[in-house]
Amino acid sequence: MNERVPGWKAHNHLDHRLRAAHDLMSRLPALAPRRIADVFSGEGSMRPLLAPRFPEAEIVAFDLSQRDRIAEWRPEQALGQLSRGRSPARRKFDLIVSNGTLELLPTLPRLLPGFVAMLAAGGCLAVQIPNDLYEPSRALVRMIAAEGPWARKLLPIAKTRPFNESMEGLYALLSPIAARLDIWEATYLHVMSDVAAIVELMEATRLAPFLAPLGPADRRKFLARYAAELNDAYPALPDGRMMLRFRRLFVVAQS
Repeated sequence: MNERVPGWKAHNHLDHRLRAAHDLMSRLPALAPRRIADVFSGEGSMRPLLAPRFPEAEIVAFDLSQRDRIAEWRPEQALGQLSRGRSPARRKFDLIVSNGTLELLPTLPRLLPGFVAMLAAGGCLAVQIPNDLYEPSRALVRMIAAEGPWARKLLPIAKTRPFNESMEGLYALLSPIAARLDIWEATYLHVMSDVAAIVELMEATRLAPFLAPLGPADRRKFLARYAAELNDAYPALPDGRMMLRFRRLFVVAQS
């Protein structure tokens, strides 16, 4: 059973994200960070886990959902700006964390070394990255975006290069600049109550960029089509529940 943490809403999709966050936190090295950067999108902040574990630390939040042009985001610039005008070299972070958010960045492989560069000596980067590109729950989103009456609006989003990296690729990228590196992958089996629960989970994550440009009527049609396709892709169990596979990559890199 997933542990509930005060401050986290009791929605199904947050329970699933919280489970991966616990797994990520369990692999952190011994740290006593003074400054932590929490990089997230929307409801994905790790503050509810970070604050009790590191009560003396300053936790600096950076919400990617507030950025208009995520693809152009640069960690050195962003985290430097959060350093309250001081030199980034003097205001580095002891811990940078992100749980289920960084796959929103098309240039992620180039950005991860930027995070490592923002660490103080002995500091740690800890990220969890969804790696479900070829699961039906995600592939269907792009298919529907390309085929419906909204195609003109959504094709540029559907064609955006998504994150699709291997453990070996991440190791090759980070091992030259990390003193200690731990990379692993886990596949979670989420038993969902029904197709509506899958849609709710995806609305908070994969569907958000596709729904944002649509008006209310097209949004309802898109979600109805998506729910119908999910019913075919995920046969229900005898009790009506559905099983959703979700692969996630984890990286813990220490400077």
